[in-house]
Amino acid sequence: MNRKILLGLLFIVALLLIAPAALLAADEKSGGGSPNPMEWRFDTAIWAIVVFVLLLVILRTSAWDPILEGLQKREETIRASIEDAKKAREEMAQMKADFDRELAEAHQQIPKLMEEARKKAEDMTNEMRAKAAAEIQAERERLRHEVEIAKDQALKEMWEQAAHLATLISAKAIGKALSDEDHRRLLDEAMVEIRQSSIN
Repeated sequence: MNRKILLGLLFIVALLLIAPAALLAADEKSGGGSPNPMEWRFDTAIWAIVVFVLLLVILRTSAWDPILEGLQKREETIRASIEDAKKAREEMAQMKADFDRELAEAHQQIPKLMEEARKKAEDMTNEMRAKAAAEIQAERERLRHEVEIAKDQALKEMWEQAAHLATLISAKAIGKALSDEDHRRLLDEAMVEIRQSSIN
């Protein structure tokens, strides 16, 4: 396209250079003096019309159509860009409206979420208190049981010691030693009596 435009312009420049030179040569042959530029001349008018028509044809085929086509493409591009911008603006407005709606819904849900969180915290606190109380009660029961066992063992040891002392004293008093079996039997009888007396 640029090559066609360049060739057309060179052709027009060549015509413009050749035509006046030919006219001046024709004028010198006719023997006239310097030509009047304001004088109407038929041959100059024909050359001007020919050059104008040639320039018009060359520019129409090689320059105006591509220029118009480029301008139309640019107009279509601008129109498409405007449409895209309108669509983008509408989409942004829709997205903003959706965001505002979701934000309003989120703000409305905050008190409900806070109430649910408070209830869960209360439930967890009550559960932890109940669990701690159960653990404390179980620990008390275990300690009470251990104390009872320790008390029974201490009483048993104490009675065994008392029975042993009583056996020694009675052996000395009676003058003979008791057998292990006698010792156990006396100890068992003493334990039964102690238990009955502690129950009463």
